[in-house]
Amino acid sequence: MLTILSALSVLLQAPGAAVPAPARPWTILVYGGADNNADGPILEFLEQVRKAIDDDPGIALLLLLDRSEKFSDDASLLGEDFTGARLYRLRKDSAERLAGGAEFPELTLGEDAELDTADADNVRRFIAWGKAHYPAQRTGLMIYSHASGGTMCPDEESGRDMGIPELSQRSSEKESLDFLALELCNMGGIEISYQWRPEPGRFGADVLLAIPNAGPPLDWDRAFARIRSKGHGESPLAGPYLDPATMTAVDFGRLVIEEGRRGRELAMGQRPERVRHEAAGCYDLRKAKDVKQAVDALAVALATGDWKDVFCEMRGPGPIGAALNYDGDGPFVDLYDLCRRAADCDALEDAVRARCRDVLAAVDAFMLASFGMPGLAGFEDGKNGVFIVLPLNEKGRWRNFKWYTPLAHEEGGKDLGHWSFLADGATPANGKVENWFELLDSWFDAADDAGGINGYRY
Repeated sequence: MLTILSALSVLLQAPGAAVPAPARPWTILVYGGADNNADGPILEFLEQVRKAIDDDPGIALLLLLDRSEKFSDDASLLGEDFTGARLYRLRKDSAERLAGGAEFPELTLGEDAELDTADADNVRRFIAWGKAHYPAQRTGLMIYSHASGGTMCPDEESGRDMGIPELSQRSSEKESLDFLALELCNMGGIEISYQWRPEPGRFGADVLLAIPNAGPPLDWDRAFARIRSKGHGESPLAGPYLDPATMTAVDFGRLVIEEGRRGRELAMGQRPERVRHEAAGCYDLRKAKDVKQAVDALAVALATGDWKDVFCEMRGPGPIGAALNYDGDGPFVDLYDLCRRAADCDALEDAVRARCRDVLAAVDAFMLASFGMPGLAGFEDGKNGVFIVLPLNEKGRWRNFKWYTPLAHEEGGKDLGHWSFLADGATPANGKVENWFELLDSWFDAADDAGGINGYRY
């Protein structure tokens, strides 16, 4: 008598028997929040990407696109112009319109629908749709839109932006990703990375690729041109190639950084002023918690003495120096450069300098790869490339950071607060500085508003 296993083997080998197809190596989801002036640029970007992928069988490229009637009437990529939101599978020379199934019942093949792409629930639904209908060994998500470092994906129809913490609030562990890429300005921050760290029971991603500055998209077409399944065609770029069947999220991120640098180097010969201050980083979000713990320990050490003015000199401008800044004199200060300067500063006590060295070690492990162009003087590849929020040490500056809060912050009908990096590790109103946010609040809040700029008292 056949055993159950041997009987199953016979059935699977019988002529005409349905054998489950192995999952493809990668599904790449592109969330196109283009109900703004990104409509137009995103179509040019995707045209290059789909040509580079060249219908490789190891990659499915899926698109959720929300368009704006104000900015583009391009019909070449998707076969027709439209206003509203649609789902597509993109191939080298075609675009197949898709229905939304149970996840997006309003997205049919015959009718357009208006989605609020500033609503993080639509990101959640898109990930769920992609995983359900195009399962793969690994899933990556790219978000293409605009961002400020505090919000992202502005939607002109709704008049709202998405709060960055909202994505983790609305999504669950089921929607977690292997790879998350942000084609958004000013998103290479440690606070953002920590928000999307992978942990049991919550949404997260293993690897994040982001841009700390403002600038054009990275050269994703160059990266995809170097990803080839065995036996699949020729690439316009010289190898070595990555096989999607074995390519990890870390491999993918490092490849994008490598080709992003090469693309920027080529652009330096044509339009140097556009790219000379650009950077990008690839981060291991599984180590974001280690960076936070090191930063919080530094905050506690700084709070034990009168170190505010000296430490703020590290971020500049000032006679001690000026750390790398990705937003002029704005708050996005390179974390590694800031702590490197402080670790070498004799004006700070040994305990503070030791905690700075701990931050350097944690960032070094967290940073998988990075590049910075010549306008970012002193940028060290693989170390610099992630910022932390540190305002200028000037009276009145803290008033501009009401969004930077562990509490709720309502603006434009959205909750832009609830930042995990600012909340975790601290007990409000106990009179002790226990994390980075409480240090900034203790330094800047009293000078600006005794009532509490962020509604928070350490």
